[in-house]
Formats: sequence, C-alpha cells, structure tokens
Amino acid sequence: MPDKKIRLLQIIPSLDIGGAQRFLVDLCKNFDKEKFQIAVCVLGKKINSFLESELIENHIPIFFLNLRWTFHPLTIYRLTDLFKSFKPDIIHTHLRAIRYVLIPSRLAQIPLHIHTIHSLAKYDTSFVFRGLNKIAFKHLGVIPVSISKEVARSVKATYGVESVVIYNGIPTSEYLRKKRKSDDLIRILNIGKFKKAKNHPLLVDAFSKAYKEMPNLRLILVGDGSLRRKVENQVKKLGLEKAVLFLGWRSDIPEILAECDIFVLSSDWEGLGIVLIEAMASGKPIVATNVGGIPEVVEDGVTGILVPPRNLEALAKAILRLAKDEKLRKEMGEKAIKEFDIKIAVNNYEKLYLQNLERKMQWKNSS
Repeated sequence: MPDKKIRLLQIIPSLDIGGAQRFLVDLCKNFDKEKFQIAVCVLGKKINSFLESELIENHIPIFFLNLRWTFHPLTIYRLTDLFKSFKPDIIHTHLRAIRYVLIPSRLAQIPLHIHTIHSLAKYDTSFVFRGLNKIAFKHLGVIPVSISKEVARSVKATYGVESVVIYNGIPTSEYLRKKRKSDDLIRILNIGKFKKAKNHPLLVDAFSKAYKEMPNLRLILVGDGSLRRKVENQVKKLGLEKAVLFLGWRSDIPEILAECDIFVLSSDWEGLGIVLIEAMASGKPIVATNVGGIPEVVEDGVTGILVPPRNLEALAKAILRLAKDEKLRKEMGEKAIKEFDIKIAVNNYEKLYLQNLERKMQWKNSS
C-alpha cells in the first residue's frame, strides 16, 4: 500500500436517529486518523440532528447532497462529482445508499466498495432492490458485511453469497454502571423508532398487563416515528397516561439508561439490536424477543430473558419476573459484554478495508 492516508467515504441516506446511523458516527470517531482520511456523505438534507453535530465536533467533514429518493440523472451527477472531488479509495455504504452509488462509483472507478447490511436481508429492502443488491454482490465486486451471524445466514439465503460478520459496537466506557436514585418505582425502558418492526403496541399491551399486578411499574419510551401517535392513542385508551412516558429522541441515552431498571425490546425482527448492547453496557437486564441477531447479544437466562415474538403473555410474564426479583436483575445486569466494544468493530473494519484494498491494487497493477 502507498505511504499515504487512505481516503474513506462513509455513505448513508440520512443522519436521523437510528442504530445504523449511531454506529456510523461511532465508527468515524474511532477510526485511526493516521491511516484514514474520513468523510461522510449524506444523500439527503441536513436535519440538524445531534449525530450531525457529533461529526462536526470531531472535525469529520459531511457532504449533504440533498437528493430525492429516485433514480434521477441529478443523483448520478452529484455522486459522481463528489467521488471525483474527494477521490475516495474506499466507499462504505449503509442502508439503501447502495442502490444510488453503483453507477457513479463505477464511473469514478473507485477501487473498493463495502456495504453493511443492518437487518435481515428479506426486510432490508424491497423485492426489486434485492435483485439489484444481488447483482452488486455477485457481479460488481461490492463486499457485503453482516452485523450478526443470523443476518449472514439471511444474506446467504437471499443473495446466494457469503458475507463477513462484523458485530456493531458501542463506546462501552461512555455508559454508566451506577446505582440509580432510590424509590419504589420500577422503570422499564425501550429505545427505538416507532415503526412496524419494533412492535410498540405489543410492548404497551404487555406493560398494561404487568401494571395491573404491579402499579409501581413505569414505562419510558425513547424515540419517534410514524407510528408514535397510534401508540400514544393506545396508551390513552388503556388509561396508562400516568404510567407511560414518551421522551422523543434524546442525546443523553447513557444517563437515561442509568436511571432505569429493566430494558425491553419487543421487535418482530432485528439485525442485532444495538440498543441492547447499550443497555447491557449500563448494567441493565434485558427482556427481548427471540428474533434475528438478538440471541447473539442476549444470553437467555444469563444476561436477560428471551421470549417468542408477538407473544403477549410471555412478554408480560418476563417483565413481571424481573420486576419482582431485584437480585435477578442485579445478577443479569452485571455480566460483561466486552466483545461489543466499538474498538473491536473498528479494528475489524480497518482490517477488512486494508486487506481488500491491497488485493484490488495488486490485481489492478498486474492487469
């Protein structure tokens, strides 16, 4: 490899709040700045999110392309223009960004394209774009990375290709393992976008069932999204306005986690569940559905309780079991999760970049 910094461009549709976006920002903050010159390309508009602010505070350039979500000649032009000006050695796409960069990246002759798949392949994109992804992975040299073994299995089944598994990580040292303020309330926390996959209605119904038995329970919901109003109406119909708190998106997640007792995730599907890693880093026991990559993070009966998806009775029962047993909460919360630190993810991605870039360069020089 040449003795110069490798130009790395991370590409994502937007920097609104979500697990993939949070992970991208933590990656960029922790890459070796002696080896890599890093920038972020956002296909959409600037929205003044705290994730954008974090990148700016860490002197990581952000290029906003203000694109609409259509295949338009302007899309190809703006991306090609950016590629020619920044001259990346590597582009690393996330979420649906892959579909927009395939033509511009080939026009600009970018040596290496990595794409992280953040969900199970069948849910990651629509049927039409799954066909495009398959072409990219099989014939255009795009290297897929799965965030869990279960995602990798789904990639193999859907696209017929193998993928590298690199678990998402978090800066575990930023999360607080401390005893919260003492009172009689048991605080249950959920963090996530209000969308179908997260199944907030199931969580609210399960909480309602548990609340009837333990009126000192409180449910705290952090997040926003298209289904938030529906869930708020559900809470009102159940008469739970005083027991359920909607906080919207927050930047002080470590502090909020430190003040809760149990973390619950009621998803119908998940690639991994980075919020689970955050909760465990904060010493919190987990109740979660046994779907996707969740069992690779939460060990049932050790760091939390796993229940079948869409099972109201099982979810309510698991919540009550932990709510009633302070000793069990403490035992489960004390388990370490060092394998999910962001530094491990960064190291794995850096190795992947360097090995494949060197291979591409050797092939180019020999041809």
